[in-house]
Amino acid sequence: MPTHSIIKGNRPLLSLLIIVFITHLGSYLVLPVLPILLKVETGLTAAQIGFTLAVISMFMQTGSVVGGILADRTGRRFIIAIGALIRAAGLIGFAYFSTYYLVLLTAAVSGFGLGLNAPSTKAFISSLVKEDMRSTAFSLRGIFANIGMALAGLTVFALFTDNSRLIFITAAVIYVSASIISWFFLPAGCGDENCGEVKWSEYKEALKNIPFLVFVIATIFVWALYVQFALVLPLRAESVLKNGKDISIIWTINSVTVILVQTLITKNIIRNIHPLTSVGLGTVFIGLSLGSLFFANTLFFFVFAGLFFIVGEMLLMPTLDTSISQLAAARFLGMFFGLASVFTGIGEAIGNFLGGRLFELSAGGENAAPYIVYALAGVTIFLGMQLLRRWRPLTIIQPPKPADTASPITDSASSHPNPIKES
Repeated sequence: MPTHSIIKGNRPLLSLLIIVFITHLGSYLVLPVLPILLKVETGLTAAQIGFTLAVISMFMQTGSVVGGILADRTGRRFIIAIGALIRAAGLIGFAYFSTYYLVLLTAAVSGFGLGLNAPSTKAFISSLVKEDMRSTAFSLRGIFANIGMALAGLTVFALFTDNSRLIFITAAVIYVSASIISWFFLPAGCGDENCGEVKWSEYKEALKNIPFLVFVIATIFVWALYVQFALVLPLRAESVLKNGKDISIIWTINSVTVILVQTLITKNIIRNIHPLTSVGLGTVFIGLSLGSLFFANTLFFFVFAGLFFIVGEMLLMPTLDTSISQLAAARFLGMFFGLASVFTGIGEAIGNFLGGRLFELSAGGENAAPYIVYALAGVTIFLGMQLLRRWRPLTIIQPPKPADTASPITDSASSHPNPIKES
């Protein structure tokens, strides 16, 4: 079925995709330059910047779990709308607060609002389309997200390089508009599903799934390495480029690359190798990308490192989501993804904290030590994943079927994966 057919006549889905575009536009106005702004204009050290990003990650995952549970029990529209407003409040705080403790408070508010949106949006998409069309719907979500990310990076590069406060204010206004659209154009309730069907006592079922727990605990190391890109690349660019904010264009290039190349990588690599091998290869690419930043002294080299990173991300993201869906109990799928987000947050928080400290102890990234650590970490995680795939309980994880990976879905996603990534 053509992708336009799934949208035609389904106004709630179209509204939700527009919200996904808007929220990614708002987030990625901020993401590429946040470490630079915190260093240059707020005066934070690399360690303090790392801890600030760690706070965003921790509260984002807290919001993700809280939002996922509340959305399934009370309805998703309200959670998406209130999450966008809370996120907007946090962005305004970044524009006006310069005291470290107020910046941390702002980071907590911003992260919590961001976390409320992600599980609600994914659950909403699932409830608005038939089961056999969900992969297409999530693919559209990825496309809308990456368009927002690409446009945001281009906007910062072209317009906002000399007005940092305006970046945060604009992003906050964008999130307020997402909240308004959510409230007036999305249906109340839980779509075709009944809210509140899962009993509170049933949530403990996830804790009995040992293969799932082992897998998500292992991903802590993956996320700790992955999150270094959004921390180290801007700080390194700020120290070697005339205008460090120019690296915002990298996010535009990466998003366009995802839209053009993800399907090819999925068809030719991800579907033909073991998922844990795909995850391991992704971390190797990410580790080499981070390691190469030691030699970066031009915008072109930073773009090259970004492309290497995005190849790793494209191997990583759809594989992790598909593997979790295979390990999770179908009835508790939302809860399992919520719990996986907790471990993602732990990995991101550890990575941001240690990355900030490592960057500061290495004379602001001027010696090779942190870059060697990043490269070695990527290879070590690859070897660990190869050992893990030999554990019999994890043999349930298999390469995804074509319906599981229809097209580009690597936005945070995630995710998000990334301290600022979301629905």
